[in-house]
Amino acid sequence: MSKLLKYIIICISLTTIPSSSLFSQEKYLLAYEQEGDKALEDGEYEIALDYYKTARKFFTPPLRLYYKCAEACRFLKDYDKAEYYYQKVITENDTTNLFKEFPNLHLNLVEVSISNGNIFAAQDILNKLLVDCPSIDIRKKAKRKLEAIDWLINNNKLEFGVSVKNIGRNVNDESSQECHYVSGDSLLFLSNIEYQKGTNKGVTFYQDTYQQIYISHIDSDFYSPSERFTVKEINKKKQNISNICFDPNTKTAYFTRCNSYNNDLCYIYYSTFKEGKYSKAKKVSKKVNLKDFNNTHPNIGIENNQTVLYFSSNRSDSYGGYDLYYYILDDKDSEPVNLGPTINTEGNEITPYYCSKDKSLYFSSDYHFGFGGYDIFSSEGWQTRWTTPQNLMQPINSPANEIYPIIVDPNEKGYFTSNREGSYSSKNKTCCYDIYNFKIDDIPHTPTMDLIIKKVPFSPIFDLPLQLFFHNDQPKAQTNSGKTNIDYEQCYKEYKSLNNIYKAECTKSINDSTESAILDSVDNFFSVHLDKEMNKLNDMLKYLLIKLENGEKIDISIRGYASALYNETYNYALSERRIETIINYMEKWNEGALKHYFNTLANDSLPFLNIKTMAMGKIESKSENPKNIEERRKSIYTLDAMYERRIEIRLIEIRK
Repeated sequence: MSKLLKYIIICISLTTIPSSSLFSQEKYLLAYEQEGDKALEDGEYEIALDYYKTARKFFTPPLRLYYKCAEACRFLKDYDKAEYYYQKVITENDTTNLFKEFPNLHLNLVEVSISNGNIFAAQDILNKLLVDCPSIDIRKKAKRKLEAIDWLINNNKLEFGVSVKNIGRNVNDESSQECHYVSGDSLLFLSNIEYQKGTNKGVTFYQDTYQQIYISHIDSDFYSPSERFTVKEINKKKQNISNICFDPNTKTAYFTRCNSYNNDLCYIYYSTFKEGKYSKAKKVSKKVNLKDFNNTHPNIGIENNQTVLYFSSNRSDSYGGYDLYYYILDDKDSEPVNLGPTINTEGNEITPYYCSKDKSLYFSSDYHFGFGGYDIFSSEGWQTRWTTPQNLMQPINSPANEIYPIIVDPNEKGYFTSNREGSYSSKNKTCCYDIYNFKIDDIPHTPTMDLIIKKVPFSPIFDLPLQLFFHNDQPKAQTNSGKTNIDYEQCYKEYKSLNNIYKAECTKSINDSTESAILDSVDNFFSVHLDKEMNKLNDMLKYLLIKLENGEKIDISIRGYASALYNETYNYALSERRIETIINYMEKWNEGALKHYFNTLANDSLPFLNIKTMAMGKIESKSENPKNIEERRKSIYTLDAMYERRIEIRLIEIRK
């Protein structure tokens, strides 16, 4: 019987027990929770999450249920839901010592927040952690994470001339695909998932799930529909086969077989092509396939007539989790050698790819400074002598995971695997891996102004007023000054990163039946209003630049608003600061393309781009002024207050 089918039967049996039975609501909760714990331990994370969510319906949820929901979501790579549930543990807590009860709560929350792109929220969590946390080990990790976030903020930009593209539905689908090897830029080897699909009482379930090797033929940017690699010596049914690569000199395939779909106890095998067929697969040396450890991700490097097998393993002499090793295949007396601390870290280094064309090793790491999850790095060298790893930067890397780099031509093109937003998925937006290609255009830098599209999707008649929203007290809290150097883009990013904090606060002490509607309202605010209006602002600035380049003189009217918190003097100053952030952003936008028009007077003695401002304070606020600290805290996260904290660009006029 499949584990999912067992779950369906248990759910049916539990829900059919009458309420008058010996089971109290708390016992219902415990029954579902225990089944969820078993599923989580078995790696059945989706089933575990369903159990935990059902358990919440029977009794006031204890904090541990929110935490377990978060853990299941983290393993499912549903970063958004995981962040929400971790935040719920913090929000719903009144008396529990969270550091004692859930020691990894805050670091796990930081991990998923970064993978969700919410770096400012993660930064705030870590700063608070350093104030309160008594654990030296956790404090050390928190400081290191803060350094990583500083690096991320300083490097959070796209590399010019690099394009990344999902290779399409002929290869990728709603499950996970991973690229492993490209032969002659004409044949792509990848792993795909095979499974049996069934239904029970209208519920679909999957069983007998295995990874298998597939191939797709490449013709420029076209990829043929992937098909199963039919070499039975390698691709055995009902076994987990992946990570295939080839030694072109000996015509030998190296690949991984694992005991389970969750990659428990993986070993590296090889099969040689002789006399028109592949030989029976055998394990590589026991030195490589160390017993009771995972040995995986084989890759062949050839340099100076020496053939080396690079691989990853979590054996006991690693610096952290998984480390990268090499093993000289030509030398029977060879021992696997750790690549050393330049490459390997306290975290995990996986999926090595040695490119002989530029004598560099490409690999993925979740510890070297990056953008979240696993990033791809490169290091020039051989065996144990390596240069400092270099992050391949965005858009190749992202807040999600990037693994399995394949370099077809250095500085030109290659492939990688990622679960970034935009991958095909029928579940959460980052659940599943797709294969992407990247190309690097060897072209000179083009001035940004020349890249601005001539047809701008903005019209003052249809798109005004434009509303831009702020978190409580943004920017520059607790001052009566109307001036700030902060620009709106920074405010927007900080506010957006608080999405799941708002969800958790808005649903505090809310029962399960109304939670969904509130979450939808908060999601609607952040995705439809906050994001859409920011995009519209950038379209407006393109429109202004085109008009100004044509010699037009422009007046813009902007109003600033605040919610009911604090006194009128403070709220007027806050409204002025919010207007100031828009002006600051307009001046820095597109490498300062508009700044000249702020500073240059037209023949009517006004700047070509003239801003008219009016600070409104809380005049239009519908919220009541809170009477105590708890009301004040709650009022920050109400939908009314979220819409009240804004500026409005109300009018754009062309002066004559």
